[in-house]
Amino acid sequence: MSERGFGQMTQDDGREPLVYGPLQVQPTTQTVYVHHTWVHLAKKEYQLLAYLLRHQGQVLSRAQLLSDVWHSPATVRTRTVDIHICILRKKLGSAVCLETISGIGYKLQLMDNEGKPC
Repeated sequence: MSERGFGQMTQDDGREPLVYGPLQVQPTTQTVYVHHTWVHLAKKEYQLLAYLLRHQGQVLSRAQLLSDVWHSPATVRTRTVDIHICILRKKLGSAVCLETISGIGYKLQLMDNEGKPC
């Protein structure tokens, strides 16, 4: 995938970094940069971000995230998703908007270089 415009992606061989406004993701090394500054993400934080990016603009339930990212039964009641979302918000800052959809889950919206939703 490569940059086509903010929030739009195309498929490629995975060697090119994915650019989403101020957010740059390198899939082969699982590294993330915000405004050209490296941001350390733990393995699960990176996996959650990658999943959210693949489903940007979609409302994702906690159960769906637990099932697809953690491979845990959706019936498990845990704050794991909430905690990881909070960590991503702190680490990525204004590069992304991780919106809480009350009673449902989360939705990722990318921001452009001026901090406006894409």
